[in-house]
Amino acid sequence: MTAKFCIFIPSKVFQIEKHFLDKLETWMTEYQAIEYNNSGLSSYSLLTLSEFIKRPDVNLDLPNKIYNRYHVIDWEFYFMPSHILRSFVFWLAEIYVYGEVGLLKYWSDQLRRFPPIKISNTQQSIFDLSADQLPLDQLLFFPLKQ
Repeated sequence: MTAKFCIFIPSKVFQIEKHFLDKLETWMTEYQAIEYNNSGLSSYSLLTLSEFIKRPDVNLDLPNKIYNRYHVIDWEFYFMPSHILRSFVFWLAEIYVYGEVGLLKYWSDQLRRFPPIKISNTQQSIFDLSADQLPLDQLLFFPLKQ
């Protein structure tokens, strides 16, 4: 049984920035040039929220109204250190400042079903967290404008 990490990003960024995927690749390449030992950054899956919930190792319990509002960047076993997470959120906020990002650390085990992932509230700032410090199976949303 292992844990994985993903970020929910507003789908609106794809409407605002038509070349979002190219810009994401550029950001990761530039960041990897700065952070020599972060090769896990470029290994990710980009999914719609509807695609993400169909995966056999995901057990989501979310309101239907948010399914078309988010895409998921799943870094799977790569857990971003806080300074990389902070840089990514700043970069994303330059594209779309009004949205929210969701951070999720979830169990990965296709043989067992864990309790459903729920949206949780926190008083912490996104900048006080790193991916590996997130609570399991709780989706935490944070405003991009911080």
